[in-house]
Amino acid sequence: MDIEKQYQSMVGHLLPYGPAWDKADPILLSLALTLSKTHLRLDDLMQEIDPKTTTELIDRYEQICGLPDSCYSVESQTLSMRRDRLDSKINLTGGINKDFFLQVLQANGYQDATITNYNNDV
Repeated sequence: MDIEKQYQSMVGHLLPYGPAWDKADPILLSLALTLSKTHLRLDDLMQEIDPKTTTELIDRYEQICGLPDSCYSVESQTLSMRRDRLDSKINLTGGINKDFFLQVLQANGYQDATITNYNNDV
């Protein structure tokens, strides 16, 4: 049973019993249609929450995260590449050490990056 028919059934079950109530009333059918469209849009929104699966909101996510940056332009990347880059920027975990930050820099396009420690006491 598709989602619209499920909503038609649910809305129909909200009516009182009796011959005066028509479960096929156009108003009830349009209400069920609206509810099913809303349901499907909310399913789409659940996909947009995760940076790994976003499509509609990727521009917004990138703006919030400061992407694209000086390493890449949007035109040179596929949607999958943009998602991966966004996901790594949002969900990156690691240690506070030189090797970790060098790996992050290299993964983000800074292949020749170096880190200079000016205070060896820290």
